[in-house]
Amino acid sequence: MAIEEHGTRHIEVSAEASTIEGWKKLARAGQKDTDQFTIVADEGPYMPGGEGTAPTPLTYFVAGMALCVLSQVSNIAMRKKLNIRNERVRVTAKYIESGSILKGDKQGEATGYEVEMLIDSDEPREVMVDLMRMAHRMCFAEDSIGRAIQLEYKHQLNGEEIEI
Repeated sequence: MAIEEHGTRHIEVSAEASTIEGWKKLARAGQKDTDQFTIVADEGPYMPGGEGTAPTPLTYFVAGMALCVLSQVSNIAMRKKLNIRNERVRVTAKYIESGSILKGDKQGEATGYEVEMLIDSDEPREVMVDLMRMAHRMCFAEDSIGRAIQLEYKHQLNGEEIEI
């Protein structure tokens, strides 16, 4: 698909996850019309049966946001022919878990995200400020976290669609 400089491009990413065994999960994910990639996740020993053999799902989620922002930094710098070096993005996500599974009131909540962008460059300050602002605006993952979007849910039990 050709990308126009001032055009619109629709992007669709999907993932399907299944259990390998215990806390080990496997996902096949990718964008429409591209290769699918296999990702394995595990929980750490803080979860009974977790072995810590792979990153946790939340680790992938937070890393994905950092990588998304950094990809946009590279995208903008390349297209504008800006000289940047040592570019990094750090994302720190904070969560809290409360309640009880047995009582039925267990829940997880995101309490905050910190996004830190670090770039070295001899380009003018205002040019780099514009690059940084645009990179934040262009990152789909950051946009999804930064503003609440409507989630659509579908559920099936034993092959039959059900309402929750």
